[in-house]
Amino acid sequence: MFKNIQTPDFSAFGAPVQKLIELNTATMTKAFDLQQAAIKKQMAQSHTNFKAVLEIKDVKALTSFVTEQSEAAKANLETLKADAQVAAANSKAYFTEVQAILAESKDVVVKAAAKKSA
Repeated sequence: MFKNIQTPDFSAFGAPVQKLIELNTATMTKAFDLQQAAIKKQMAQSHTNFKAVLEIKDVKALTSFVTEQSEAAKANLETLKADAQVAAANSKAYFTEVQAILAESKDVVVKAAAKKSA
């Protein structure tokens, strides 16, 4: 009696899910790596700044330190702007890939349904 029941083939449904998992893993890994690099860079800069503060002995050295920090802040702002643009581009690319995977999975479902009804 149960031998005549057709079982649907779900093997095709796994591919889009696997692609989403791989995309999410790669995207999160890249984001974490970038954050880790930024944190390491900031920690190194803070350590350098602390050493420089300890070396200040007079007004001339203080003025030089403040000037250097002002220039560093400007450079950091430019870096931050560039990083934000890269992050925005990466986000756009990520969502484009997600939409493509979802469209592909929709096609898989439609084709599977068409096969079943045929």
